[in-house]
Amino acid sequence: MPAPDSSSAGTRVSGYGSAAVAWSSRLLYFLLIPAMLIAAGVLGFYSIEAAQRFAETTEESIFESTLLLVDEKIDRLEQMVITADEAVFHLVDLSEPSRVERDWPELAGRISPSVRALVVLDDTGEVTAYSCRCSADESEEFRRLFEERILPDLVLEQAPLGQLRHLHRTYGEQSYLLSYRALRHDGRRAYVVAHHDTGYFIRDVFPQIFVNETGKRQYNIVDEDNRRIFGEALTGAGDYLVGRNFPSTFYGWRLQVAPKQAPTLRAQRASRDYSESALIALSLAIVLLGVAFLIYAQVKERRLNELRSELLANVSHELKTPLSVVRMFSELLLTERVRDEAKRKQYLETILRESERLTGLIENVLDFSAIERGKEVYQFREGELGDVVARAVDAFRSRHEQAMDVRVSAEEGLPRVRYDEQSMLLVLMNLLDNAAKYGEPPIELRLEMGRRHVYVRVRDHGPGIPTEHHKRVFDRFFRLRKPGSSVRGSGIGLSLVKRIVEAHGGKVWVESPEGGGALVCLSLPAIASDRASLPSPPPQGAT
Repeated sequence: MPAPDSSSAGTRVSGYGSAAVAWSSRLLYFLLIPAMLIAAGVLGFYSIEAAQRFAETTEESIFESTLLLVDEKIDRLEQMVITADEAVFHLVDLSEPSRVERDWPELAGRISPSVRALVVLDDTGEVTAYSCRCSADESEEFRRLFEERILPDLVLEQAPLGQLRHLHRTYGEQSYLLSYRALRHDGRRAYVVAHHDTGYFIRDVFPQIFVNETGKRQYNIVDEDNRRIFGEALTGAGDYLVGRNFPSTFYGWRLQVAPKQAPTLRAQRASRDYSESALIALSLAIVLLGVAFLIYAQVKERRLNELRSELLANVSHELKTPLSVVRMFSELLLTERVRDEAKRKQYLETILRESERLTGLIENVLDFSAIERGKEVYQFREGELGDVVARAVDAFRSRHEQAMDVRVSAEEGLPRVRYDEQSMLLVLMNLLDNAAKYGEPPIELRLEMGRRHVYVRVRDHGPGIPTEHHKRVFDRFFRLRKPGSSVRGSGIGLSLVKRIVEAHGGKVWVESPEGGGALVCLSLPAIASDRASLPSPPPQGAT
């Protein structure tokens, strides 16, 4: 019974590991990332809600403090009117109403400065006493207005006994405030009416009441049609404007209050809302960018894992072929079944060539690994690049069963360059191997000199490299796949070339020359002492 194949078992284990990685990646996509997005949305929602709640709390505190102030001012004004009413009504003696005309004017300036006229009526609405602190014409004019227009609006017969009531109305474009009370005397109803001078309040009372707050707040009083009676226009206050109607006295007017800095507060709130929204949006954007980066990193990592797996497969295949050849010819030689000396020599050369091929492949992988870890070490020396080119071409030809058509040319008087011999040999071997794998002979290798650099150009005559892949061919693990092609490779050769050339202070690029094929060029800085002898500018396409 055959023994189990350990390599296939390893493949199965590797497959299970890859499946586990795939499932973990899917779990990341389907669970973690949606959870992060939901968490970002919830965080943004509660951040906006908290910011709005804080702003609303601040505005409510401003509103409540302003509203308390409005209530205090209204109560103060109403109490002033009621106090004057009580003082005046207390002087009225219904048994002798005419005494009001004699006693009240002397005391009015002290006990009721806002009351301009006082009227006493009997139960039929006839005037039994009348006094006005004004000229004779004004007194007659007010009495006529009172009897014709104001008295019907008072509806005295419906007034409860002893209750102080007020009428605030406009007559002839002028505002009138009247206080009245129904009383009983000798079993009959009687009425006392006081006319308050609204102009007195506007001129003398309002400025005194609101003067202490002018540095902090702005006030005005408007009527039912929103016409300003007192104070400044508060159009810029916006939501910070607080207003309330007088409940019983000046009920046709409305007191409005706004902070002195209301326009500034509005601008600050708008700026705050914008800043908070911007910060929240920025936070969400950062979270989303983090999620996007996580997805990108995951995709990148998965792609790199796939490329590494492909690299292992390709390297394994590349190792398998020369090892099989070496093993086969070694067994033939060991069993001494080859009698012809020429054949023996041919087999030994094949073994040597395949061994060198194995050595080159392993060196590529080891050098690539060292560069990836940042542990590459270069031993630079000054010399002519033609020497290492000759060595590379000889080694390249020895690796192929049939002599490859490699044509080497160099300009005379090439300057010396500073390079690491083994690394530069690896670079040239990779360029020649790529030309042999993907192109067609002849392979042309030319050394040219420029004003400050020495240029190495390797050209094949194959199908060439499409322009869109000129830069990507230097990416690690990238291989240009063509339909029907059986050429295998590791995808690290040109990546190594780029890393090594850049470590030497040079550059490497790809061109599509006329006549087809691919042209890979690299430049290395010339030694400073030789620069003066370099007459020509760099060839077209150099950087």
